[in-house]
Amino acid sequence: MLIPFLVGVSLQLTVIRDVTVIDGPDSRARPHMDVTVQEGRIREVMPTRRAAPGGARIIDGRGKFLLPGFVDTHAHVAIGPVSYRVVGGTPEMSFAYDHAASLHTLRTLLAFGVTMIRNPGGPAELAVALRDSLERGLLVGPRVRTAGEAIDVFASPGMGRAASTPEAMREEVRRQAALGVDYIKLYAGLTLPLVKAGVEEAHARGLKAITHTAFTTWTDAANAGVDGIVHVVPGSPALIAADRRPDYIKTMKGTQFMATWFRFADTSSREVRAMIEALVQHQTWLDLTLVTFDAMFRGNTPAIRESADLAHAAPVLRENWRGFDLAVGWTPQDFADAAAVWPRVEAFVQALYRAGVRMTVGTDANNPWTVPGISFHREMELLVKAGIPAPVVLRMATLDGAKSLGLDGEIGTVEAGKRADLVLLDADPRANISNTQRIAQVFLRGVAHPAAR
Repeated sequence: MLIPFLVGVSLQLTVIRDVTVIDGPDSRARPHMDVTVQEGRIREVMPTRRAAPGGARIIDGRGKFLLPGFVDTHAHVAIGPVSYRVVGGTPEMSFAYDHAASLHTLRTLLAFGVTMIRNPGGPAELAVALRDSLERGLLVGPRVRTAGEAIDVFASPGMGRAASTPEAMREEVRRQAALGVDYIKLYAGLTLPLVKAGVEEAHARGLKAITHTAFTTWTDAANAGVDGIVHVVPGSPALIAADRRPDYIKTMKGTQFMATWFRFADTSSREVRAMIEALVQHQTWLDLTLVTFDAMFRGNTPAIRESADLAHAAPVLRENWRGFDLAVGWTPQDFADAAAVWPRVEAFVQALYRAGVRMTVGTDANNPWTVPGISFHREMELLVKAGIPAPVVLRMATLDGAKSLGLDGEIGTVEAGKRADLVLLDADPRANISNTQRIAQVFLRGVAHPAAR
């Protein structure tokens, strides 16, 4: 007879006693609560009692703050070193999967309180295998929802697949769906007909579709029904006011356009207002990955290249970044111009927030200089500095992340019946968002894991 068992699930009754719970749409605080956990689930959340259940393991929560586990909606885990070359005048990147780097990344994310991620692209079979091994408790790390290879007009070995016609797009979506991915990643070079074909085929197969879009505007992507858009840079000339568009086009080169777009864009222009209206109307999710663009725009400074945060990156990736990053070919003037434009990036973020655009916290972890785990906390700091209140950022990092993945019935709040994926902090993150780094313990399926420190 085979005895079923749960790997990596705490069977012991555990009570986190007399703790302040912070969760929900307004990140409200509920002081003096007992949170009872067993078999990987939250059993009870109730005011602190005089006596805890007999035989329970007690965790003293006095003076501490309990939050749902963090959700990073843009964390690359099925990844390895990147190589870059120019073939016939066209830049080509390729990615070599590195299993040790993936395991390192998963453990690091968990140590920083990230208990759920969306993996935004990688080798489909390997990414699905990682997801399933984590779900079964065979590996240590956050729960994962994963895409396969990003789909674009050009292939990127190890990371991207090509589809140049609507039928080729549909065929590639069907291939990835058969491999078991959770959603489809549509990439920057796709035209609107290709985006539409990808979204339609994904939805027909019960999958979500997200896009890193540039050739197709955010407006058109939202109107086409994409479920999410990634990165803070719309990039498209069509979103610049007509009288400024020719000057912007003249400046477009390399990855520098990601900074110069903000120099020419105007949040009050007809083009940007229509874009924001489309995002709100279609309830399109955004994850901005500010931390990656901050690293790119300041990529020539010791604050980025010699940051203490780098100690948390997988060694093979840390070494790779010293030979390749997203600011290849930038001059000192390019970096100076990018740094000068950052207040306009923040103003754009404020405009999105004030309009009610739905946003999550995503990092683009494991892109050069974006260290998994710690980058999630840096992202929250950048969002607060951009003018989003700390309680709202905490909701984005938990409940909104869960909603964007369709998992808010399972995670995202501290409620009876939900998964016991939790973060216990030593200080109130509503008072100072940097207090999210003061992690006492991380709970995954009710099992306590040590913090990064």
